[in-house]
Amino acid sequence: MGYRKSWVIGGILMISDAVILYGVFRLAALLRNAFTPLIDGNLIWQTVAPLVQLGILFGIVVFMIEGLYPGYGMTAVKELGRMSKSVTLVFFFLAVVSYLNKPFQDISRAFLLFSWFLALVLLPLGHFILRNIISRFSWYGTPVVVFGDGAYAQQIVGSLKRMRRLGWQPTTVLPVNAIKRGRMDTQMEIAIFAPSPGLSVANYARILNSNFRKVILVRQKDNLGSVWVEPRDLDGQLGLEFHYNLFNRFARLTKRLMDVGISLALSIMLLPLLGILCLLIFFDSPGRIFFHQERLGRGFKRFNIIKFRTMAVNAEQRLSKLLQKDSAARAEYKKYHKLTNDPRITRVGKWLRRFSLDELPQLLNVLKGDMSVIGPRAYLPSELNKMGSYAPIILRIQPGLTGWWQVMGRHKTTFEQRLRMDDYYVSNWSLWMDFYILLKTVWVVLSGKGA
Repeated sequence: MGYRKSWVIGGILMISDAVILYGVFRLAALLRNAFTPLIDGNLIWQTVAPLVQLGILFGIVVFMIEGLYPGYGMTAVKELGRMSKSVTLVFFFLAVVSYLNKPFQDISRAFLLFSWFLALVLLPLGHFILRNIISRFSWYGTPVVVFGDGAYAQQIVGSLKRMRRLGWQPTTVLPVNAIKRGRMDTQMEIAIFAPSPGLSVANYARILNSNFRKVILVRQKDNLGSVWVEPRDLDGQLGLEFHYNLFNRFARLTKRLMDVGISLALSIMLLPLLGILCLLIFFDSPGRIFFHQERLGRGFKRFNIIKFRTMAVNAEQRLSKLLQKDSAARAEYKKYHKLTNDPRITRVGKWLRRFSLDELPQLLNVLKGDMSVIGPRAYLPSELNKMGSYAPIILRIQPGLTGWWQVMGRHKTTFEQRLRMDDYYVSNWSLWMDFYILLKTVWVVLSGKGA
């Protein structure tokens, strides 16, 4: 049954990719012909149709080799990375074919460049949307059995259910002792082994590997899930190399160049909108248009963050009165450091926050180098002691206008969860991860799931 469902999901994704690739080539042809005054000659579709067919076929084959059909067990960031590399490989192949094959030598290079750029954006976007839709159905995914005892095993089950796009559906939970007793459903392909701390796993792992095609070991006491890990063979001994990706100088330089380019482009594009928002704030309530607040930056350096003002002038007095008389609000503020129904927020401020528009002036902070477009949360100086051992890690890079916790958790996360998510971002950073966060940020803003 699992194999049949996998082929169905894989088939749906293949058809979707073929349709998107065809649309990409068609759109690229339109864009190419729009530049006819600059580039001599119109592109005739019939002349590129054979190359398009070859590109679609080769694209599907490469995606299949990369394990994107059905792509179970793959995070969104990993899927984005594989798709981007695969798309680049496909268009490199098409460029070589067009160069070496005489019938294709007259094909416009601009057509291939437009196609490549559009495919880099539209194919991952199509996968994310389609996977998000079909992962809601019961027939999506493959059943897995979880071996573990106590609350930790249930925690793993809960995580698998929340991360439905992975496609690992925990249908059975068995105690660890069931492994040696032979009580295993060998019709399942995947087993997740979550032993208690102190338990020797070698014998259990061997038994599981002889019964299941894939075994995933999750160790509670060796929880390195928030750091980048790569296994190393040390003369037959398992070694784990782990480090934080964003501590690399080249990574930080690449990120800074991206920050300058993105913030400059957005500042120019959004200039009319910024002017309109300034007027709305001015007429809505008395007070300054911009709000400055001290935050912690890279190297524990303090800087003033710039936002549109969303609160009334006497905001702190209103908050103090509410917390004194409302115990529920007091408990919520203590846990999340914010309130769902905050009496301090103005009418315009409510909408600015809902669509995260109050954050736009921070583009100036990005240009100054105090912040990054994407990064950890900008923490308050008063929160430094609460950050504990996370502070030296998180504060080694610039905070971000948006980031991992902002798109994955928002106001639903506790302070401790935010710290873990920021730590995860620093350790697992990649260009693909930043691109994914940008896509998610657009969705969060448009859907109104602001802070």
